[in-house]
Amino acid sequence: MPRDLLWINGETMPAEGALLPLEDRATVFGEGIYEVAIFYDGQPFMLREHLERWEQSAAGIELVSPGTLEEREARICALVEQSGHLDALVYGQLSRGHARRNHLFPDPLAVAPTEFWIVRKAPVHKPECYRTGVRLVSQPDERWAHCHYKTISLLPNCLAKERAHRAGGYEALLYREDGTVTECSSSNAYCVRGGVVWTHPATNRILEGVTRQAIMAAAASLGIPVREQAVTLEEFKQADEAFISSTTMEVMPVTAVDEAHIGAAKPGPVTLRLREAVRARVMRECGIPQAETA
Repeated sequence: MPRDLLWINGETMPAEGALLPLEDRATVFGEGIYEVAIFYDGQPFMLREHLERWEQSAAGIELVSPGTLEEREARICALVEQSGHLDALVYGQLSRGHARRNHLFPDPLAVAPTEFWIVRKAPVHKPECYRTGVRLVSQPDERWAHCHYKTISLLPNCLAKERAHRAGGYEALLYREDGTVTECSSSNAYCVRGGVVWTHPATNRILEGVTRQAIMAAAASLGIPVREQAVTLEEFKQADEAFISSTTMEVMPVTAVDEAHIGAAKPGPVTLRLREAVRARVMRECGIPQAETA
């Protein structure tokens, strides 16, 4: 029987009921990094890329990531196998550790980081969303200046997504003061104009998604041009097609933003080609038989 498991600082236990120390810096300051990876049929998809981003995020906030990437990769794979989940979502988090509350960093020689990984069953998105596309609701981008680090300080993201949800949206499409679109609250955003995929460049204003990397590679192999340049919210709404991406949803078609229909208000051909290409890569790398895909 599959079970949700937690690995924390060298100990493995049931995920349910696990607690962090009261003054862990993740709790009192929202100070830390995280990653979310996916396994299909017991095999990881682009786990190495997730862990490389983990190291970059840790370095970006001056946080020492204990051990090596290879050790972390082996630990995660072993935890997933132990859990019994074949299709698994893995969440990992690293903070500066447990110390008396003080804005200054604790002495790293006296306080060890807190690292944990949770394995649960992978979520399943509704098939009709892929068939008909989803609606985004635009929200101002109120996040900090280092969105390229995957940190746990996600209050602006949560506020945007909650407000979009209350307005009947699937996701929040974020835009800056100058009107340019950055990304979504928990996914990257793209629009298609004249057969060209437009997406915000991988600067400090967005988190470069691992699935985004897969999309870029797929577009190159298919001969689909990509332009990494910001568009305005109005330009996004007037696009021929649009889609969003993340680790759990892969490529999700977008058919409306606010009250505006995107193109023909149905998933477009470029979106579908990229979705199929990314799905094919997942199948290939995770050994999923063709008959098992939706």
